[in-house]
Amino acid sequence: MQEAKTTSPEKVKIIVLDVYETLLDMSDMERKVNSLMDSKKGYLLWFELFMQYCFVDNCTVQFNDFISIAKATMQMTASKLDKNIAEHEIDSILETLKHLPVHNGVQEGLSALNDEGYRIAALTNSPEEVVRERMERTGLISYFECVLSAEHVKKYKPSMEVYRWAAKKMDAKEKEMLFVSAHGWDIAGAANAGMKTAYMQSGNEMLYPLAPKPDLICSSLLDLANQLKEGEVIGM
Repeated sequence: MQEAKTTSPEKVKIIVLDVYETLLDMSDMERKVNSLMDSKKGYLLWFELFMQYCFVDNCTVQFNDFISIAKATMQMTASKLDKNIAEHEIDSILETLKHLPVHNGVQEGLSALNDEGYRIAALTNSPEEVVRERMERTGLISYFECVLSAEHVKKYKPSMEVYRWAAKKMDAKEKEMLFVSAHGWDIAGAANAGMKTAYMQSGNEMLYPLAPKPDLICSSLLDLANQLKEGEVIGM
């Protein structure tokens, strides 16, 4: 009797990285928003509203640019906290997004992934120009084959259209890509789009229990690189 053929899992060839909180440290942004709102919960409230209204755009077939939504939800946050915030103060806070520091271990992690032969890309909801400029000034841009922004799809992650568009741009199958993010909703979107996923643990974030579990959980990009070297993802 002939044995049934088994299909081996696709090997991961491309590492796709979220940017904010995954690569760039949002701590300074959090401090500034909390100070502006005079509340320890100001940043968390703003970020929740920010993501919520990005998702509203996805569902209502409209598209407002990322910074406009950030600004509008900052105004909403101020209103919720009974604060009177001037527009120039909000603009000043949002300028911080262009100057955020890189998390510890990111350069070492990118270097290790590069040494292992992975193609590396960034996939972000923010404008491509902002992220590319930040990567150039940090010297990290040389590790990236490309910086992909959801603005080109006119949808925001976790819309599956964004991840599938990224796969097409990279001329790859979704299952050949490992998507890395510190955001549970981002992991959920990538997993449902067919990508392998790695969740980077962060103090302010958590996984969505009803979404597919990530293939890997890591504490840093360097930790991820070490786990991948040991072959801890199916198909590695």
